[in-house]
Amino acid sequence: MQPKRVYPAYFLVFALAFYTVFFVLPSAIGLAMSFTSWNSMGTNLRFVGFDHFVQIFTTQRYLKVILNTIFFAVITTVLKNILGFSLALTLNTKFRTRDGLRTVFFLPVMLAPLVLGLIFTSIYSLDNGVLNQFLRSIGLDSLAKDWLGSMATALGAVMFVEVWRLFGQNMVIYIAGLQAISEDYMEAADIDGAGYWKKLWYIVIPQMLPSITINLILNIIAGLKVFDLVFVLTNGGPAGATEVLNTSVFKEYSSGRYGFSTALGLVMFVFTCAVAFSVLRGMNRAAKEEP
Repeated sequence: MQPKRVYPAYFLVFALAFYTVFFVLPSAIGLAMSFTSWNSMGTNLRFVGFDHFVQIFTTQRYLKVILNTIFFAVITTVLKNILGFSLALTLNTKFRTRDGLRTVFFLPVMLAPLVLGLIFTSIYSLDNGVLNQFLRSIGLDSLAKDWLGSMATALGAVMFVEVWRLFGQNMVIYIAGLQAISEDYMEAADIDGAGYWKKLWYIVIPQMLPSITINLILNIIAGLKVFDLVFVLTNGGPAGATEVLNTSVFKEYSSGRYGFSTALGLVMFVFTCAVAFSVLRGMNRAAKEEP
């Protein structure tokens, strides 16, 4: 066994320099620019203070964007965890096709969001889409509609694709958590006469808190930062029904409002960090309270 080596401090210089140049410095510049009038229309850069942030939180359009983003993140997080956990419980038992089913349910995770967006654009098509053709074939013509072009269904249609894409990732993490539970707990519960639901509530779920925490944080971050699917499927339409923070950042930057788009990006960053940190603290507190 080799003794532990202590490297000189200057070994960190290049790593710190790289991190500073490519992360800290751009982040600091972006933070500073969010308080300026930086745009493509004028050459005079002036300090505007919190004007951009006041506009974001007082304009109906941007408040709707924030609410859409929160709604998207919460609903998709809940559904992905419920589906992933349910499948993990089912596929953690031994039967012949178990491994094949695990692969099938995980495959959508491997597909690029842009590719999935193009596929589901065709599926949701009003005239030739697979979904509407199926509804018409079973006599449910009244349910056939423009799923991505209707304000009532567009956001739900996008959320369905997001859930379908990532619930397999949640399943894999939950399966890993289930396999880490000692059989001694289950055997002791069987001896005490505990049923399936009692074992699930008092043994499985408490032991799965680390897996639940990981999935909650990953899904919330993914939901708050969603861009690809929304951009390809609806581009924020119809009439802003599916507009989220990242698509707004993209549109504002593309229109030349660089300072304002940077402020929007900063709002998203702070909000994502705050929510993820709150969830992590809450789950850690719950884990400590478990006997």
